[in-house]
Amino acid sequence: MTPNLVSIPLSHANTKQKFVVRKIRASGEIRRRLIDIGFINGEVGTVVREALLRDPIELEIKGAHVSLRRSEAKLIDIEMIE
Repeated sequence: MTPNLVSIPLSHANTKQKFVVRKIRASGEIRRRLIDIGFINGEVGTVVREALLRDPIELEIKGAHVSLRRSEAKLIDIEMIE
């Protein structure tokens, strides 16, 4: 039996946290860009660091480093990995 894992918005993940993408809740152009960058269901990524005022955040996904605003990151549901 699989445990019931909780999805949270990527904007709530801490620095150095590894995660698995579960769902993109954006639509239109933003959704297309996030998918093109590599935010697809099941993809593993890491929160690398955040700016001084906590926005934007730097992520590593599919071997690339990407910066997202927290307003964009909140549209991506993730599960945290230990």
